[in-house]
Amino acid sequence: MILRHRLRKSFNTRPGSPGRDSQRMTRASDIILVMLAGLLVIVAALRILHG
Repeated sequence: MILRHRLRKSFNTRPGSPGRDSQRMTRASDIILVMLAGLLVIVAALRILHG
């Protein structure tokens, strides 16, 4: 019964539907944004140090 429920859920997932996949995508995008912000800070610090 549990196996049947999981199989049914895996086939019915849609790209816009709320679920575990959308949470993973949100976490990945948050990590990318944090990395880009860190890169921006490093570039700004290097520009200040080099004049």
